[in-house]
Amino acid sequence: MSAPVIAMQCNYAYLDKLFTSLKSLLYHNNGLKIYILNPDIPQEWFKNVNQQLSSIGDNVIDLKVDQSVFTDSQISFSNRLNTMTFNKLLLPKLLPGEKVLYIDSDVIINHSITALLNLDFSEPLAAVKDLNSPDSEINAGVVYFNNPVINQQPKIVDQLLSASKQPGLKNADQSVLSNFFYHQAKFLSRTYNYEVGVEGYAVYHHIDRIISELARISDPAIIHFDSDDKPWNLLSTVRYRELWWYYNGMSIRDIIDHVTLGTNKPRWSKLRGPLFCLTNSQDFSHLTELVTTLSDYQFEIAARTTMGPKLVSLLKYPNVRLYQGILPQVMADRLNCAKAYLDVNQGMKDTKVIRKFLESGKPVLAFNNTMSMAGNDQYLVFADDQVKKMADWIRTID
Repeated sequence: MSAPVIAMQCNYAYLDKLFTSLKSLLYHNNGLKIYILNPDIPQEWFKNVNQQLSSIGDNVIDLKVDQSVFTDSQISFSNRLNTMTFNKLLLPKLLPGEKVLYIDSDVIINHSITALLNLDFSEPLAAVKDLNSPDSEINAGVVYFNNPVINQQPKIVDQLLSASKQPGLKNADQSVLSNFFYHQAKFLSRTYNYEVGVEGYAVYHHIDRIISELARISDPAIIHFDSDDKPWNLLSTVRYRELWWYYNGMSIRDIIDHVTLGTNKPRWSKLRGPLFCLTNSQDFSHLTELVTTLSDYQFEIAARTTMGPKLVSLLKYPNVRLYQGILPQVMADRLNCAKAYLDVNQGMKDTKVIRKFLESGKPVLAFNNTMSMAGNDQYLVFADDQVKKMADWIRTID
């Protein structure tokens, strides 16, 4: 049986993102032939990667593409897309006899996709319906090209390229592929292209259809960060940020050990806690002292809005995690994981969240000058100068 064929694309400036996607793919799937469409990735990079992967049977292939063919192609979302996005339109010509699974570089693969790679279909392509335009567009972040079938249409690549140059394209290459193939496509389960990137937009604009669609899948196979809210930004709202950084920090050695020995790279931090706080303010009582005193504890500071420079400066502490514009699902998850709630922020408090946390039977800790309620045995108040006493008490609960 021939090796499954994968295609990815990026330029040298985006290589670290593609490499993260590639490592996630190889961690869960092996024996692959992977083409990287690119204009400028050095040959040495491919030599280094293939030398390391030789023992587990994967092959990463350099496929140079002349970007001048896309000179007049119409870019949508120019702040995060460039002509590289049109490279996938060339796949029926570059790999004419193959079924090719195309995967974007802002994607992570979190499970085996053997079932998808073994999919038997006769349609020109297989893809997931786009969450924003499910009745008219596929999402082009993950597309399974059936190139022998596509090439039954004469000069199809020339037609696709011509269409890419037409003014008014809503979603660049995605609109081109949708205009040609939407009504002929085989539609895949959303687990194979989980568009988590649009979740924040849907929550803030109360698009219940998208929120419900995403909620149906709890453990997707392929996670797509398809918005400007990328997990590698300094701060982001998007879910699965930690998972992207897990694969980013993975080495080829980790992948080889996993494939050959069944070992797993430790996924989560060994810090104790976490300790959670939801704030509407940048001002706290003794937070920095607590962070430094309890350096073996994870502190999670969340806000429903963007965060200012005083909060951002806390990132210098490796045991602080900031959740800017926190989404409801992320909030519920972090509150569930928290060992204690720190009511140590100044200003307005979300007492509904604090009461719900208390109802779970877990403690809330505050100082005299930050306390927001009283009369609950689990709500513990310390004098303003009792930072060490609060820290010592925290060490008793975990």
